[in-house]
Amino acid sequence: MKKLLALFVVLFALSISINAQQKEKKIVDLTATKMKKSRGDKDPNIIQDFVFNAPDIAVPKPEKSRGSTCTVNTVNKTGYTVYVYIDGYYKGYVNPWSQGAVTVGSGYTTVYVKTSGGTYYWKDKGNCDFYYNFNISI
Repeated sequence: MKKLLALFVVLFALSISINAQQKEKKIVDLTATKMKKSRGDKDPNIIQDFVFNAPDIAVPKPEKSRGSTCTVNTVNKTGYTVYVYIDGYYKGYVNPWSQGAVTVGSGYTTVYVKTSGGTYYWKDKGNCDFYYNFNISI
């Protein structure tokens, strides 16, 4: 009987500590903004873009972060393939009518999403306090 009671107390304590570590989920609904026509000007929201057929260049291992990591999930409610950028750096793409998530380090400040053809874009601030779920639509 004492073993059963001790097991119950341990399981109860573990369930409290596991629930306390879950991050709050924040849902952000964004509507599209039409891109302005440009004469080949560089997009100021992009620092490093995706490079197709990029040469093999090794990237140094990042330093360990003392902060936490965050999940940024993009729910693409459009018929367009979209590219996702965190703080101006390309992180991936999301196919039409689907979703995709990236894990980023603490302290990120912006999420920028644009259609592959550059017709529409979405932009929002971010931080590492939440699991962000960006719902993009036109």
